[in-house]
Amino acid sequence: MSRLDELIAELCPDGVEFEALGSLGIRNKGTPITASKMKSLGLVPGPIRVFAGGKTVADVSEDAIPAKDIIRVPSIIVKSRGHIDVEFYAKPFTHKSELWSYSITESRIDQKFVYYYLLTKVPMLQEMGSSHLGV
Repeated sequence: MSRLDELIAELCPDGVEFEALGSLGIRNKGTPITASKMKSLGLVPGPIRVFAGGKTVADVSEDAIPAKDIIRVPSIIVKSRGHIDVEFYAKPFTHKSELWSYSITESRIDQKFVYYYLLTKVPMLQEMGSSHLGV
């Protein structure tokens, strides 16, 4: 028996309860924005980061994005367009509306732990995305 098996047997003798990620917090909506709009808004840098697919970001002024679309709590951003990835971000931000982000509100769950766990799943998700596209 491995040390991990011993710890599970000791600390979770009845197993670990599964909870869907969707039940632990809220899914944030982004903002409808085009790549060209992001580029032009990024010419005047500011404190609000806008995430798009892949590694594309723009830092824009506070008034460049509708206030209702700015997320001001730490969140996990799931990038499902272009290069599939996840990112943890704790400063004010938004993202293109075709992406999504998730803020865990359940106090007993460590959001950074969930982020690191999701990072371990990125290769599998990238493979699934590539096979879905026939690549």
